[in-house]
Amino acid sequence: MQFETEAYIDEYVIDGKNSGTFAGDNTGITYTPDVSGAGSPVSVSTDEIASITFKRDATLQQNRFLGWFFAVFTVVLVSSTYVLYFAGQPTNPDFDHTALFMGVLIVGSLATTYDYFNGEDYDVIVAHIRTDDGDSHVFTGRIKNTEFVDACGNLLETDIETRNLNEKLDAVLDD
Repeated sequence: MQFETEAYIDEYVIDGKNSGTFAGDNTGITYTPDVSGAGSPVSVSTDEIASITFKRDATLQQNRFLGWFFAVFTVVLVSSTYVLYFAGQPTNPDFDHTALFMGVLIVGSLATTYDYFNGEDYDVIVAHIRTDDGDSHVFTGRIKNTEFVDACGNLLETDIETRNLNEKLDAVLDD
């Protein structure tokens, strides 16, 4: 086993500062943060590792239901703003601060709808390493990061007890 890749410690945060270098060889696994305030370096000997658990975190993936909710919400906002402030008043609409606020809500709702339908998927692998003395270390990385996926595959091939808690993740890690 020999790998070195970027990973996040504890949890995956979009554009977070908790990233660092996740490396491993036959003697141990290390994590060195990129930013000094993002945590302390971690070094675990392979002899001390009791188990490694892999799971998939899809909570940051696109959510079509919320996208459709905000699409409907946008339509309701636009139609209610039109009816309340512009309908039947073609030359002199009754426009006040509430109408301006409704316009801001419409723009925000449109942007949110766009993000839910066209935003990037953040499909994440969570590697949870437990040691013999009860310590626990969590490292995360994106499935699009092939180096991190290869590192997880290397960990699966070792003699260390590993468990994969997500069946869909098997296909990704076996490649």
